[in-house]
Amino acid sequence: MIGEHLLPLRLQLFGGALLLAFVIWVLRLIRHHQLSLRDSLSWLLSTLLALVCVIFPQSLRWLADLLQVEVAANALFALAFLYVLFNLLSVTIALSSGAIRVRRLSQECAMLRAEIESLRKSVGVARREEGS
Repeated sequence: MIGEHLLPLRLQLFGGALLLAFVIWVLRLIRHHQLSLRDSLSWLLSTLLALVCVIFPQSLRWLADLLQVEVAANALFALAFLYVLFNLLSVTIALSSGAIRVRRLSQECAMLRAEIESLRKSVGVARREEGS
């Protein structure tokens, strides 16, 4: 099968426009500090990979042959599944590391509060001893 017949031109244009809009949206989120650059890298890289598959549909045929999948559409669905799985895993890793950091900061904050309270009590006792 020739690459041009693998994806109709309209579908290629629609997919390419959709993926470019997604990349622009991610870049806008980064610019407005709503998404960190580190967290966005997996989205950007996987979206650019998907964009390459849309621009060069023969790469799907090559991938299907490499994976020994008979129909290229099945390879596309497998890629889409891996795309979502990869991004879901990266988000889960980011959330886990964020939760660990929040727990550590909470513990340090509690220890500092206890230390401040202890210092206030010792200063209060010292002042009372000086006053009497």
